[in-house]
Amino acid sequence: MIPLPANLVQAILAIHLSMEMEELYAALGEHLSKLFGIHQFSCFLYNNDSHCYSLDYSTKIETSYWDEVVFNDEEAPFAALFSTDPLLFPTPLLWFGGRYDMYWAKKLTHDHETAAAIVFHEFPENMDEHAISLRFLLNHFTAALVRTTIYCEMRNTKEEQATHLDLINEMGTMVGSKSLEAVLATLMGMALRIMHAEVGSILLYNDKGELTTEVEWGLNDECLKSLHFLDPAKTPYLEKISSTKEIFFEKDLSNNNQLVLQDDQHQVNSIASFPLFTQHKYYGLLNVVNINVNTLSNEQELDTLRTISQLAATTIENYQLHTKQP
Repeated sequence: MIPLPANLVQAILAIHLSMEMEELYAALGEHLSKLFGIHQFSCFLYNNDSHCYSLDYSTKIETSYWDEVVFNDEEAPFAALFSTDPLLFPTPLLWFGGRYDMYWAKKLTHDHETAAAIVFHEFPENMDEHAISLRFLLNHFTAALVRTTIYCEMRNTKEEQATHLDLINEMGTMVGSKSLEAVLATLMGMALRIMHAEVGSILLYNDKGELTTEVEWGLNDECLKSLHFLDPAKTPYLEKISSTKEIFFEKDLSNNNQLVLQDDQHQVNSIASFPLFTQHKYYGLLNVVNINVNTLSNEQELDTLRTISQLAATTIENYQLHTKQP
C-alpha cells in the first residue's frame, strides 16, 4: 500500500476532527486551497425526501442568498458536470443577478445515497496529477459531512425539546393565575412560536354557550366562521372542532376535499386547531393559521402545544371558578 502524503493525512484528520458544520467547511476550504489551489467552491446538501439540493456553504455566492438557492434533481444546473472532466471554459450561471462560473462538480454519496454536491467555481489546476488525492479527500469529507449533519440535527432536537419543556413549565406556573388576559396572550404567543405560524386566535364559550373571540392576533373572526366541512349539513368548522378532543391539523387546505373556505377576502394555506377542555367542560378553541410546515420537524410540536393547551384549559377553569365565588 502506497502511504498517503503527510499533507493529505493532515487534511483528513482536520476534517474528521470537525464537529460543527462551520469548522468542517473551513477545514475543507483550507486544504483545498493548500493542496489543490482551489479557493472558490460551493456545497449543496441533498434531501433524499424532497429530492432537492440546497446551498449550505459557498466561498463564491453571497451568504444572504444561501437559503434561497434550491434545485430539485432534474433542474440542478451542476448535475451535468458530475460525469465530466473539469471544463476549460466554464458554464456560466446567473443566480440572483450575479454570475457564478462552474468548472467542475462532483456528487458526494454515502452508503449508496446522495449526500451532497460540491461545485468548483475555478479550474482545478494539475487535475491529472491530483485527481486521486482530491477524490480521496472528498470521500472523507462526505463521511464527515453526514456525521456532522446528524450530530447537529440531534443537538438541535435536544435544544428544541428543552425549549418546549420550558414553555410547558411556563404555562404550568400560570395555572393559578388570576389574570385570564395574560394567560391567553401567553398561550397565543407560544402557539405561534411553536407552530411557526403567521396568525392565530383563541375563542372561548360565553355564558350562552356561544364561541366568542377573546384573542385575535391577525386572524379575522369572520375568516374562521366561513370555513365549513363539505358534509350534507355543511357543518361549520368551529362548531365541529371545538366540540371534540382531537387536534385538527391540515398542512394544505387547498387540497383538502372535506373543507371549503367561503371567504374570498382571506387566504388560509394551512390551519391547526387545539380544543381547550378539561375532564369537566369544553372551554373553547385555539387556532393557528398559515403555518410554515417546512420548519416543523415531527409530531413534537403538536404534542407540546397539546400539553400547553390542556394546561391553559385548566387555568381557564380555575379562573372561572375563582371569579364565580361569592
